[in-house]
Amino acid sequence: MNLIEVRQQFRLMSGRYDLVSALGADTGANFYINEGSRYLDRQNETQKSWGICYRFCDIGHQGVQFQSCRAIKEVWASTILARRQLEKMNLQDLISIYMSELPSSRTTGIPLYYSPAITRYIPENAVLADLESWVGFVDVITGSQHEYNSILLSSPPSEKISIEIKGLFYSIALVGDTDENYWSAVHPMLLIMATMRQVEVANRNTQGVNDWDNAINKDITQIGMDLVEEISAEVSEMEG
Repeated sequence: MNLIEVRQQFRLMSGRYDLVSALGADTGANFYINEGSRYLDRQNETQKSWGICYRFCDIGHQGVQFQSCRAIKEVWASTILARRQLEKMNLQDLISIYMSELPSSRTTGIPLYYSPAITRYIPENAVLADLESWVGFVDVITGSQHEYNSILLSSPPSEKISIEIKGLFYSIALVGDTDENYWSAVHPMLLIMATMRQVEVANRNTQGVNDWDNAINKDITQIGMDLVEEISAEVSEMEG
């Protein structure tokens, strides 16, 4: 189902005619639908929880940023000739070992390590142009872009490289009427159930929220079992 189909079915099942017009137009339902989608993403790991985000890191740059990431699991760096997995390093150690010199003085090369980076300036509306020109050591590369995560690399690349971030990502937001994501296309009933749960949260109906949690968790658990089956398939028991 696409967004307008989910919206129309939500209107029919919930009776919330104030949130969806008679013609199926959004009058508030989209917010709850997308919140329901994100709620489902967080409940269990499924076959679609993992994703790969590709970013280019240009010569001399020492980090990349990306959206919708719930948890970074692996980072790989690729050149035209080779690809290697980067080893995760504590942010404090990475900065101390690899970023103690001014950016213009750092040795370039193919990075070996990465660290998830801090993504907030304080205050969050700060303009850091003057500070950066004076200090030279500003490691936050996302600024006020709240929806972004970022990683820092142990060395600025000597050539343009591809960075692959593998991890848990939120499903794409449903914005246009024909938009689909994993939940709307594969489990539309579950998405509508989660949408109605979020409405109950807004209405401060504790019993309603608990009832939806119980119903949703049963389905989510079964979906998660499919991933377990896939992971365990063809795995031989080790002989001791």
